[in-house]
Amino acid sequence: MIVVHGHVKTTKMIHVIAAVCLTVAATAGAAPSHTGSAAPAVRQAADETCTPETDSYSADRWTSARWKSCLGTYGGPHGSFQAKCWGGQTIGWSQKNCRVSGRFEIRDGQKKVVKSGSFGLSYNGLVDEPTVTTSAFRFNCDGRAHGRFTFKTSGTKAKLSGNYSHYEAAKIPDATVSHPMC
Repeated sequence: MIVVHGHVKTTKMIHVIAAVCLTVAATAGAAPSHTGSAAPAVRQAADETCTPETDSYSADRWTSARWKSCLGTYGGPHGSFQAKCWGGQTIGWSQKNCRVSGRFEIRDGQKKVVKSGSFGLSYNGLVDEPTVTTSAFRFNCDGRAHGRFTFKTSGTKAKLSGNYSHYEAAKIPDATVSHPMC
């Protein structure tokens, strides 16, 4: 036992307090999983195929983006990109607004490019579900093209906006998804 200013303290209490302080210090710079704080799953349309939902982190582990790519005919032929972003804090993570940008390409069943270009999509991190954006990737079937179309994203990154725009961007790996179309 240790006596401090007339109060009795056990070494056990001191060890518990020290362990808590070390745990907080160890997790402060790490990128803890935010699986428990994930947004609810978005319903998948009946006529689309998606990549698995994946997390990507910035090199400094302070920006995280959960994302997936889809290709389908729900509401007309289009590709879509779903994203949700988080920013690291001293302890834990919080959802943030972000901008996802990169390049995309959609090819028909004969490997002919149907639509391609760069994209930049803003996501509202305060909404409790991922934003689904399809207009940037919408295309028309020319009547001749049938078969398995592919939707590929490349050079994609998620950058937090607002007060967190100085955080490093999370680089999202290239993704390809295919689906019977037209």
